[in-house]
Amino acid sequence: MRSSHLSASLIAAIFLFSLFATAPSAADMDGVMMHGGKMMMMKAGHPAIAMDHEVTMSDGTKVEVDGSVKSKDGKIFHLQNDEMIMMDGHLMKGGKATTMNP
Repeated sequence: MRSSHLSASLIAAIFLFSLFATAPSAADMDGVMMHGGKMMMMKAGHPAIAMDHEVTMSDGTKVEVDGSVKSKDGKIFHLQNDEMIMMDGHLMKGGKATTMNP
């Protein structure tokens, strides 16, 4: 009986580890970010070059050079410093995914 409990605990621990080990972090991703009051293209989580044109993400979210964002469902808001929109359209704050609430 104790062996099956231990096995279930071990399987759960391995599953949780695999979730966190494979979850991408902002440092691994590309997107656009408001950085120092300027919109920057991000490569591997680091500012690469200043944005010079609107960028459309794979989910239809559009990001303007001034940091204005129009999400795929029509919400409009402005990125704050250190907020990042991933190329798949997810919003990241402080290195963590969050919802797009204007």
